[in-house]
Amino acid sequence: MKTQVNEDLIAPLPAPVQRSLRRSGVVGREIPRSVVVRQKGRLRSAPHSNWLAFTASETYDVAEPGFEWRAALKKGPVTVGRATDSLHAARGKMNVKLLGLLTVLDLTGPELDQGTLLRWLNETMWFPAVWATPLIAWRAVDENTAIGSVTAGATNVEAAFHFDDTGRLVDFRADRYRQVKDGFELRPWATPLYEHARFNGLELPSRGGGVWMLDDEEFEYVQIHVLDITYP
Repeated sequence: MKTQVNEDLIAPLPAPVQRSLRRSGVVGREIPRSVVVRQKGRLRSAPHSNWLAFTASETYDVAEPGFEWRAALKKGPVTVGRATDSLHAARGKMNVKLLGLLTVLDLTGPELDQGTLLRWLNETMWFPAVWATPLIAWRAVDENTAIGSVTAGATNVEAAFHFDDTGRLVDFRADRYRQVKDGFELRPWATPLYEHARFNGLELPSRGGGVWMLDDEEFEYVQIHVLDITYP
């Protein structure tokens, strides 16, 4: 039997998290077991490189942290590559192939475990009912900020969720591993949110970006527009 989000369940949560759950319409709804998000957007690999368009479908596990993101990389109407990013059984993996043949990226390891778990925590914005479950631990910061943390296997991550006065999630910030040449470095990372829309009766983020804080600039490497959110 599915659990329904109710006032008793959200009462222990920090005030801005409670406010956001009420604003979104989650209170009174069941906690989903899986979620599918369809997206389009664009991404780039360096601050001054060209943008590459993509369309993607992402499936999330809610009972435990997990997801699989599959994207078609586009140049005009032509698909020039495929990308996958995933988290399964606490292990992260990223793979990019161009023209269906050339593997240009194939990453695994503890840094990917950390990065993909942070990604799952970030993207709970599209199934926020999970915020009311024991899977995520919370601690209050102020009236508009709360720290959320989650553990998968040996990996634990935490991030700051920033809300506006009305309860909308407007930013998410954490230190995340970024690939640099043949290694990784821990960098501040943010996903500012620009717009919200209604999906299946819930008000959820619909447009946002991903930003790395580099030494001399902020590097927005992805922009996302959510097309559809379904709870199979």
